Amino acid sequence: MSRLPEPSRSPSPPGPSSPSPARPSGLSEADLVAVTERLRQLARTAKTSRIPYENDHSEHYKLFVRAVSNLLSTELALFTFAQIIDGLPTADVAWDRRYPGLVEVHPIEEHEDICPGVLERARRFRADFDPCILSFDPKPLRAFRKAAPGSRLFNTRLIELAAVAMHQIGTLLFQLELRMHDGDIERIDQWSEESPSGERGLPLRPTMFSHHGYLDHDVYPDGVADVVGYWAEDRILGGVAVFDRASEQLAPEFPPNVYFHSCRQRATHRYYQLRDDQQQALVDFLLAENPPPSAAPLPILADDGNVVRVDQEQALARQLYRDVWERKPPTREYLKLVSSRPRSTVDYPEYKAFIKHINTLPTSTIHRPPVSRASATSCTSDHDVEGGDAGGSAEGERKRKRQDGLDDQT
Repeated sequence: MSRLPEPSRSPSPPGPSSPSPARPSGLSEADLVAVTERLRQLARTAKTSRIPYENDHSEHYKLFVRAVSNLLSTELALFTFAQIIDGLPTADVAWDRRYPGLVEVHPIEEHEDICPGVLERARRFRADFDPCILSFDPKPLRAFRKAAPGSRLFNTRLIELAAVAMHQIGTLLFQLELRMHDGDIERIDQWSEESPSGERGLPLRPTMFSHHGYLDHDVYPDGVADVVGYWAEDRILGGVAVFDRASEQLAPEFPPNVYFHSCRQRATHRYYQLRDDQQQALVDFLLAENPPPSAAPLPILADDGNVVRVDQEQALARQLYRDVWERKPPTREYLKLVSSRPRSTVDYPEYKAFIKHINTLPTSTIHRPPVSRASATSCTSDHDVEGGDAGGSAEGERKRKRQDGLDDQT
């Protein structure tokens, strides 16, 4: 039986001034086939090992149910799950991805809003939802139940259980096949631009509900439904929640802050560790009694203050994941491809600090204009978070998202 490559034992990613570790060399195509089968076996075993969180009338169970209920109470969760019930994301949401996998003339443009009645169905599902139908990996569940409320371990495992809950609800809704317009779904999912020579454009994804980093439905225990689950989790929280498993092994009682891996159109594609204030705000919301939906600090996206980041190509080797089978290791060809990708200040905010630094340095007596932010970002393919839309209208906003998405895919 093929085994996974031995993971790196480094306890945590370096800080912004630490030297970067050696980059992974990538797998050959033959090795990837063997590793994929091994990951598939691990995923199946993980699913059969899950256990429900049965109501034991404990304070821990009460707080877990409150956390799930608080997330479900948000408009963000309601609209996310409504789209799954509808069968397609709206055009704006479909384009609101860093790598949307779409072309400019894609028929998803026709889907401007969800069908009438879908929001009401989503509200009924939310009102009737019973957390007892969820099941979890026994290890984090046991750790949560044993941890003292308010401790670092308790808070981290609470976030993990809440993220898994959002994922599983998205998966379940997709499996229920409540879709309002099945005929359009296959046509839009399978649409691909064809060149005059007959060649197809971007590779098709298994569903429009997809995060670019979590497409391995041939590995996942629930197949394409798990792809949808990762998408739902990302839309609600701001990213797929992953954890520094290497550091957790070294100090189980003091896990590092959670990492998010976002798919948002103007968010970094790198893994970013939540700051203390971001993580605490999330925990406070999860544990609040009857908080107004407007109190949710969601989605939690990276800004320049999220200085601890890891390239997605390095994450698995550094044991940054929730489940080891959630992403296949990169191949050599893939690493060769991404090595030439321009580095954006959205992904590497330290470039902004460097540009600011060089603008403060003395120059010769010959006047030279300082490096402007505009020229700096054009050199690094920046997606300016502070930039306005094309004309300030809803249509202009969609055009901007579409163009930025197309730029990212080139």
